[in-house]
Parts: sequence; structure tokens; C-alpha cells
Amino acid sequence: MILKQKQGYRRYEYELVDKTIKVKYTTEGKTKEWSVRLEDIGDSISYESHTRRWAYIFSSLITAFLIFLTIFLFMSDDFNGNLPIVVGSYLIFGGLIPLLLLKPLKKEMHIIGGMITLTFFQNSPTVEEAEKFVNELIKRSRLLLVEKYGKIDPDLPEDTMMNQLNWLKNRNIISEQRYEQLKRDYKIKKMINS
Repeated sequence: MILKQKQGYRRYEYELVDKTIKVKYTTEGKTKEWSVRLEDIGDSISYESHTRRWAYIFSSLITAFLIFLTIFLFMSDDFNGNLPIVVGSYLIFGGLIPLLLLKPLKKEMHIIGGMITLTFFQNSPTVEEAEKFVNELIKRSRLLLVEKYGKIDPDLPEDTMMNQLNWLKNRNIISEQRYEQLKRDYKIKKMINS
């Protein structure tokens, strides 16, 4: 399963392979690649987004400044002499406005709660595809944790086994019913092996 995302000049590529996820991050000519074990990621999602409110405010201030400058220089005695200042101001400050308004908005999802935090663009390629990939990732991570720490091993000391099951239950990876069932299974196997 592969997810390719882009936001402005930043690119992420995620590839889900067996029990790991391979991450490739590219920005401004730099590329980083790493792998993360699925059991190391969390199972909670946090969302982060920024608006363009400050860009709108700053653009309004620039526009007001340009209007004020034009009126002030128009009313001065030497408007033609100040024309290069007006034109230069419009080019410089007027060029900032599109840059502010066209900058991509930051809309990210973060998988948190584990040893590693993974970042995904919320709306790339689409919101549905990004959320589907993230949910599948969390689902596989939970299955691996249950497989690893919920596996009934009668050779383990009872304290260790119960601590592992408690950990799974406290992280909401297994339900209360599943927890009780695994405890019973452990005690039965322990009695059979005695």
C-alpha cells in the first residue's frame, strides 16, 4: 500500500511493507528516507491547520500603504519626480500579496501516542485517501501489538503476562472482554503445562 502526498514544495511518500512503513520526505532539494516499525507508532490522530488570516491582514495593510503612498505623492509638488518610487513600491509590495495568498495552507494529521510521530498532509491526494491510509496504518499497528503482547505464552511468569495484557487494555488496543478472555486462556494453558 502506497500513499504519495504533496503540499507546495514538500513531498511525502509512504509505503506500507509487512511490519514497517517506509517514509520518503522531499523538500527544497533535500530528500530524507527512513523506516518505522508499525509497533512504534501510536494509535491517536491529532489535526493541525493554519488559516490565511494573517496573510489577509498583512495584504490589507500593504494595500492601504500603497493607496496612502499614491495619494500622498499625488498631492506632492513633484509627482512625476516621485513616479519611480510609486511604481517601485507597487512592484515590490504588490508582489508580496500574491506570495502571501498563494502559499499552501498547512493541514496536517499526526499519528501520536507511540514512540514515533508520523505526519501526513490531510488533503493530499484527497482527504478520504489520506484518512483511509492512516486508519489502515493504525489498524495494522494495533494487530501487531496484540500479536506480540497478547500472545498466550504459558512459559512467561504470570506477572509479566498480566502486565502485557493490562498494557494492551489500558491503551484501548483490546476490549475488556478480550482482556478477560486472554487472562482465562493464559490460566488454562498455564494449568495444562504444569
